[in-house]
Amino acid sequence: MSSEIITQWPRAPLARRVAAFCIDTGVIWLLSSLLINNWFLSTLLFLVFWLAMRVLLVAKNKGQSLGRWALNIKVIDPRYQRTPGILELSKREGMLVVAAVLAVKGVGGLTSGNAAVLLLFLPLFLDWVVALVDTERYQQAFHDQVSKTLVIGAIRGYSLDLKVRWLIDKAAGYMRR
Repeated sequence: MSSEIITQWPRAPLARRVAAFCIDTGVIWLLSSLLINNWFLSTLLFLVFWLAMRVLLVAKNKGQSLGRWALNIKVIDPRYQRTPGILELSKREGMLVVAAVLAVKGVGGLTSGNAAVLLLFLPLFLDWVVALVDTERYQQAFHDQVSKTLVIGAIRGYSLDLKVRWLIDKAAGYMRR
């Protein structure tokens, strides 16, 4: 990917991208676990909901899933300057869903005597570490590099992070009084 194409897009901070991922994962996990109590069937339902929210919804919603919409970011294909197609999104989200399922199972299996399940976060952590150390390629995570997509700031959205920050600042102001 050429650097002149990459530099024209506003970068989405990694913290905002992680928060959007957590929102999407939490909503999908909540839906799949409320509907089915069997771990295998709930995992299959998680996969179906993931593909629906993170591939089909993103393809129809100008590059935004629920979490990305809440935080004003979107996924684009910088080569064509548009929302990625179903194939690119499927490639991207196919790698992410494996890490998300492992992380959700790690959280679900976490007890005081079973801290080893935190190792299930390792694929997700390594994917994001690539974004932290990638200073030349727009801080792309591994799944973005493989699928040749970018996550950028968007005007369209709810600005949840800004509204939460405003509430925290307002509450801190009341506490100082």
